[in-house]
Amino acid sequence: MKALHVLLASSFAVPTPVLAQAQTGAAPSVFSAETGVVVLDVVVRDKKGRSVRDLLQEQIEVYEDGVRQEVTGFRMVETKRREAAPSLDAAEAPPSASPAPTPQVSLCTLLFDQLGPEGRRLARQAALEYLDLPERIGEHIAVFAITNRLNLIQQFTTDRAVLRKAVETAAGQVAPGMSVETERAEQLSRQEGNIMSSLEAQASSGGLGPEQAGAAAQAGQQAMMLRMAMDAIRMTDRLQRQQQGEASLFALIALARQQQRLAGRKTIVYFSEGLRTTSALEETFKSTISTANRSNVSVYAVDVRGLTTGSDYRSGRDMTQKAVEAVRRQMVSRGGAAVTREEAMASETIEESLRANTQDTLSDLAQGTGGFLIGNTNDLKAGLERMADDTTVYYEVVYSPRKVALDGAFRRLEVKLKRPNVTVQARSGYFALPPGEGTATFPYELPLLASLRADPPPRDFNHRAALFHFDRGASGSLESVALEVPTERLAFQKHGADWHGHFRIMAVMRSPTRGIIEKFVQDYPVEVPDASYEALKRGSIFFTRSFRIEPGRYRLETVVMDEIGKKSSVGKSDVQIGAEPTPLALSSLALVKRTERVPEGALESEDPFRVGPVRLVPHVGEPTLARNESLSVFLTAFTSGDANPPVELQLEFLKDGTVVGRSSAVLPAPDDKGRVPYMATIPCDRFGSGRVELRATLSRGAHSSAASTFFSVAEGGS
Repeated sequence: MKALHVLLASSFAVPTPVLAQAQTGAAPSVFSAETGVVVLDVVVRDKKGRSVRDLLQEQIEVYEDGVRQEVTGFRMVETKRREAAPSLDAAEAPPSASPAPTPQVSLCTLLFDQLGPEGRRLARQAALEYLDLPERIGEHIAVFAITNRLNLIQQFTTDRAVLRKAVETAAGQVAPGMSVETERAEQLSRQEGNIMSSLEAQASSGGLGPEQAGAAAQAGQQAMMLRMAMDAIRMTDRLQRQQQGEASLFALIALARQQQRLAGRKTIVYFSEGLRTTSALEETFKSTISTANRSNVSVYAVDVRGLTTGSDYRSGRDMTQKAVEAVRRQMVSRGGAAVTREEAMASETIEESLRANTQDTLSDLAQGTGGFLIGNTNDLKAGLERMADDTTVYYEVVYSPRKVALDGAFRRLEVKLKRPNVTVQARSGYFALPPGEGTATFPYELPLLASLRADPPPRDFNHRAALFHFDRGASGSLESVALEVPTERLAFQKHGADWHGHFRIMAVMRSPTRGIIEKFVQDYPVEVPDASYEALKRGSIFFTRSFRIEPGRYRLETVVMDEIGKKSSVGKSDVQIGAEPTPLALSSLALVKRTERVPEGALESEDPFRVGPVRLVPHVGEPTLARNESLSVFLTAFTSGDANPPVELQLEFLKDGTVVGRSSAVLPAPDDKGRVPYMATIPCDRFGSGRVELRATLSRGAHSSAASTFFSVAEGGS
């Protein structure tokens, strides 16, 4: 039998923020869908920018989707500063038209996004200036940074000295390389445009002679090569913008979701060099605003590019001009020439241009959550002082929505004041999502959750799901859920030269006593050229997520929805997660279907199938292999202590209970976390046709651990 091949891997854990507890008796300031109540934070200022402290309930109006709502609760909230003079005695206090100010806990998160050197310098300076402002009683501050993942630098604390050190650390985080080729793409675009305009002018002047036609053909070839180069650069830039936008938006969603359970005023000070998104992230962007609003979190965006933000406007303008030029060419060609990629995507290009101005996207995020943008200046202190005032004095407005259907629609909010010479700052809206178990982040999750609750569950097509067990540590067992969907029965539509599909996948781990413990969801819009369609229909969609979970009994529930075919498939299975860690343990045995290269700059994760620069895709279910194929099996050994005595591995292959093949090896020393990832490859022709059991056994001294799986070898040679 061939020698076994060893691969070593590392995995990383994303830290969970530790949040301060709200003070006893603090009034809740969260969306409460169970009771049908919405609580809004409203900041009101006079024409000089000063906080208004005498607003009356009858002076405020709230509209949801244009319909006026009845305000049922109203109060002013004030956070005292430590430097403030002592309060007057209740007996000496002057009468006030508004309720008495109520101090309460507030949370502030300093979030440093993916920043370049100058951005890190300005962000550091601004954050330290914010920490130098007079302290507000009850304010707890945390520090996070985004590189290619969300990093907890400092949990919530009131210790300013500790926070200053955390800011220094966060401002030193180096971001992934940002695209420097966009300007080169625009140069190529201008060159290509000049050539095409010249050719069109020559053609409209009375035709081309033989010599001119030859030169025109050569120029046309040059224009085509320029177009290919700039398309490649633009595609790279778009993919990079999407990856960076996903990292930023999902970090914001995660922080907002974790703070939903806490009462009080909550803010995120978001230091960024512009929020880079694409049209594919528009729903995620709206969900970020909705999640922040449902959690009563206001985002204050700080553009740390200072005064050098004019390129944002040029980028959006250039993208729009490119789309307009593509439409113009369509009109000039009158259908006589091949349609270019720009012409086919003219409407999409205009849509992308709406988000090309990354500062406008930052401003939309901030204003949509009741904050504002601090930008176009190298002196950020004044904006931070105004932001601090917002968290010091504001109004809580409570109402019960007249429209109670939790249909996933976006509810637009508007706050108006019946008072002159004042400005109001409030949230823009939220998605009407149901409360309770598995609360959705995105509206498209609602039909997926409904399919899981259906009786009987739909099964319009087949899909396979499996749970792979890995190490069991103090923080719970590391599990990987894998799901595979054959595409042969999924619906596709043809648009032009491409085929389009749209699928959504959800997997949940449900406890019999605690409801949904873990939930994962993925939206899959698919677009392939006609030449690749048949290969796509013969393939499958693969989904995997890794997570840690406490020992116990659970039910794994999965659902796949075909948006075009209007069909869905649900699967459910009971699983048992093991208990205490042992001195020697073996993971599930994963039979490898294929390997994929991990994209450069991909987010770090605890995915046990990430092995160095390669990601392993396991078979889901029991595979059938051809006799001329090789079988690759992946496992991870978990042990403690040093490398002596070494861990021994024995692989046995059995047919009908009889051993037909055996191999053994001494494993190398474990890594610093006690893991030994290991992969072996064995030719299938050693076993003949039929069903084969693969049994793996680890042994070290008096300890042992075993696991097994099955596969089949087909008749014949292929």
